[in-house]
Amino acid sequence: MNIDNKISFIFILAFLQGCNVGNSDFSSSIIAGVIQPAPVAENIDYCPSKQPHSYENYSLLWLENFDDVGLNQSNWNFMYGDGQNYGVPGWGNNELQSYTDSSENIYLNNSCLFIIPTYNNSSDGTGYESARINSQNKRKFKYGRIDISFSVPEITGVWPALWMMPEKSVHGNWPRSGEIDIVETINEKSDELVTTIHYGHDYHRQISKTTFLNQLTKLSNPIDHNKISLIWEDKYFEWLLNDRLVFKVNFNEVENLTPNPFLEDFYLLINVAVGGNWPGTPNSSMYCNSRKSCPDVKKLIVDYIAYYEKIN
Repeated sequence: MNIDNKISFIFILAFLQGCNVGNSDFSSSIIAGVIQPAPVAENIDYCPSKQPHSYENYSLLWLENFDDVGLNQSNWNFMYGDGQNYGVPGWGNNELQSYTDSSENIYLNNSCLFIIPTYNNSSDGTGYESARINSQNKRKFKYGRIDISFSVPEITGVWPALWMMPEKSVHGNWPRSGEIDIVETINEKSDELVTTIHYGHDYHRQISKTTFLNQLTKLSNPIDHNKISLIWEDKYFEWLLNDRLVFKVNFNEVENLTPNPFLEDFYLLINVAVGGNWPGTPNSSMYCNSRKSCPDVKKLIVDYIAYYEKIN
């Protein structure tokens, strides 16, 4: 077989038996896909500049393609520190990073957003710094379709997340008003896609699925980003990876969801956490000390975010 040729495989989706763990509903699947050529060298600030798709039943409502010189603060807010100023020290997970707006940790280049978790043993605190932004009070979402073109870092102790929280906590504090995790990964497990909803009017409940990906289609792919999609209707959520269904939650099958927090407005968050209860202890030697010469496989990279409304 000529290994220089691009070899395509038909997608195979094999579902494994789900299991209930405590108060959570966990399930998993395996998905294989197209072999992509490996990069010949470590890239720095590469952006594939993909274009959002058009869909027959959807109209594009908002596009963030990160074409500005700096982060558009009419769309985004920076968050700062270790969580204490927000009433959640360690961000509720005993995390080690302090969030900054420094260009060492977050910046735009080549029409992509880059977030770098860094370690510097001469800095204050734990030495870990990263970035976290949200769209609260600036861009809100309810129903429709959200597409995100992205690549995640592969480092021990890292936790990149693209997720959503309620614009107004009309049903009470977390988790009563809900949380939507569009995509999360941890450590070097970029071949494991984690998708989750959090809720619970009596206690914290969650429904989560881990989709195991073929090593050649893992989520750390700065050369050719993957696309995660959240389809949000008033009766269900669907998660799609590169337009293939990987997870679905029907609201009428979810225990104790009334009143349903997922019928309200939510906002987006993008961040990279380090350490804590999940994902565990980081390996400081694996982290970049600064933006200079930091390879893309150690960054969370977002090419675009596209929000569509459904056409009736």
